[in-house]
Parts: sequence; C-alpha cells; structure tokens
Amino acid sequence: MTASCRACGGGPVRSFFDLGEMPLAGGFLTEAQIPGEQRYPLEISVCEGCSCVQITDPVDPEILFQDYSFKTGTVPGLVRHFVGFADWLKDTYAPATVVEFGANDGTLVAALEERGIRAIGVDLAGNITEMGRAEGRDLITGAFGPELVPVLCEKVGEASIVAGSNVFPHNAHPGPILEATDALLARDGVLVLEVMYAGDLLELLQWDTLYHEHLTFYSLGTLRTLLARFGFEPVEAVRLPMHGGSLRVAAARTGARSVGSSVAEVDAYESACGLNEVATWDGFADDCRRRIATFGDTMRRLGETSSIWAYGAAGKATMWVNVCAMGYLGGVVDASPLRAGKRMPGTHTPIVSPEEFKAQDPAPDYVFVSAWNYLDAIRGNEPQYEGYWIVPLPQMRIH
Repeated sequence: MTASCRACGGGPVRSFFDLGEMPLAGGFLTEAQIPGEQRYPLEISVCEGCSCVQITDPVDPEILFQDYSFKTGTVPGLVRHFVGFADWLKDTYAPATVVEFGANDGTLVAALEERGIRAIGVDLAGNITEMGRAEGRDLITGAFGPELVPVLCEKVGEASIVAGSNVFPHNAHPGPILEATDALLARDGVLVLEVMYAGDLLELLQWDTLYHEHLTFYSLGTLRTLLARFGFEPVEAVRLPMHGGSLRVAAARTGARSVGSSVAEVDAYESACGLNEVATWDGFADDCRRRIATFGDTMRRLGETSSIWAYGAAGKATMWVNVCAMGYLGGVVDASPLRAGKRMPGTHTPIVSPEEFKAQDPAPDYVFVSAWNYLDAIRGNEPQYEGYWIVPLPQMRIH
C-alpha cells in the first residue's frame, strides 16, 4: 500500500488488479526499435479512503510522450467530437478566450478559432505540436503548469475557459494544472475537463483502457474531492460516448456559479452502482479476469484453423494482443500515417494501412475489432470485406 492518493491526498492506496509487465500502449515500433523495447509494471490500485482508481507507479512522461504516435486530426470521429465540443463551449459559456492543455495537434483550438474565439493550446508532444503549428494552430510545446502562466497571460490575458480533453488523468501530479488554472482564469471563468469515466470502466468492463498513459479513472465523486482541494467545485456533469465512455465536468471556483441539475443526476448514478465503494473495484477485477480468459482462449482456438487480423492500432489493441498473447495475428489495420508501417508493441505484429488490407487476397477469415468503440465506422469503411468481425466488449460478439 502507498499513503498518498492522487484525488484526496490521503489513502491508503492498494493494488487490486495486476496486469504484470506490459509494453507501452502507444509504443509503436520501427524495425530498428524492436531490440530496445521496454516493458513496465502495470498495477491498478484503489484508494481505500475515496475509492479513486489509479496507477501509483507512473512511467516517466518523457518516455511516454517523446515520440507520440497519436494525432487527433487523423481520427474522423474525434474531429467531429471536437467540433461539437467547440459548439458546446460557445453555446454554454460564450467564452472570449480558451486555453487548452493537452491540445495535441490543436484540433479543438482550430474549431474554436473558426467560431471567433481566441484559443491557444499547450502539449508535451513536440512532434505533434510541430505538426499542428504547421497547420496554423497557436500551440506551445511544454507542460501546462504555473511556470507557463506568464507566457499564456501575455498571449490571452485572463482566460474565460481552461479546457483539457482526455488528458487530465494522464498526469501523476494534477496539482500544478489546477494551480495554473486558478492563476489564468477570470473570476467567473470555468475549467472544463473531459475524462475517461470510471462509470463506463465499471459498466462495460473496459479493462483495455487501463494502460500506462491513463493514470487515473475519475468518478464525479473522486474528481469533486480533488477539485475541492484547489478551491473548485463541479457545476455541470455530462456523460459522453467518446473513447468508449467519458465524463465532461465543468468546474468553477467554489460558490462562483450555480450548480446545475446534471451534477445531481450523475451523483445519483454513482450512488446506485456503488462507483465510489472499494469493494466494487475488487469485483470489477474478478469479472475482467474471467472476460480476458474466455476471450483469449476463444481467439487462440480460432487462430489454430483460421486467419485473423485486427483493426485499430490503438492502446486498446496493445492491451488485448499482449495480455491474450495474440502473436498469431496476420496484421493490424490502422489509418494513421504515424502508425502504418510500424510494429505493434510487444507482439511486433505489422501495422498496415486500410489500402493494404483491401488488397489482401484472400482476405482474413476474421477481423478482431480492437478499436471496438469505432465498430460502425470501421465496417462502413470496409464494405468489400465479407468475413466475420469480432468485438471483445462489452460482450464478445461475432458479426
């Protein structure tokens, strides 16, 4: 057990789900990089004080993000999401200025600018921010924290909104982010976070999102506890389908804005399903172990007599192919030019473009949809494929 919880600052925090030594979920490899590939412990823990689910032994961010292989603008579903997010921010808060941390290539920054809102983004991944700047987005390469506040204030003055989408839980130390937010925001400003939601993790048994980048799975309850330590409180809470299930939380300085009814609705859901109870997470781990064993055995048997490929070289794919030892896959299809031509972490399965997949003759008998939350879009992009699609979650299905 450790003594310090990322959310409440207390503890104790104990392990409840150990996935062993795993490669980095986004560590896609060139041939030359394969001999130097590293594995890192992946142990999931829960705080016995507030029930926050977290990884307490994080990998150095300089290792995780030094050559990042995820670019938001290459995923059509995410581009649509950020267009909708920009509309929501404009319609809900009519901001003059927005600072986005974890901005990646600036897809949201661009959407906000198109709506007449001054926006600037910050991200650690130098290769990705460079691409975004080449596309005309105002991006700073670096860690969002107090040391960047003077630079950001010079560019935008007070911020109406500070936003972070699917990035806040990547931080082992969220305090500096909240301190910088407090320094940047106007008095009635709003912090808007989109986080992969512990409710969907539990509900859909999404163990495949438990990888090294995702250090914390917040519930509204645990996020409220963290925010309160820095003088903020949730004022809106909206569940989203993004990334298999996320929670959008708008927070203001305590007492600065009225609290919307959406907050009580999410609180009621969390109470009903025991989301903020430690015993719930022990049961989750048991259910996931059974799900992994059944899926892995079924796929291994299929692979003995049939050809199987996978579709979607996402972090989820890294989890499945390694935990279930799927070294028998013929290839993994992915549309991102940052991944196609590389090898999967761990199994070193080749990653190929959709065009290469279409050219396969014969086509594989089965395609495992590792990016299962994009099933409909993937099937729509491959109308020529006449084999079977296999989806692992929320229940294993063959289409």
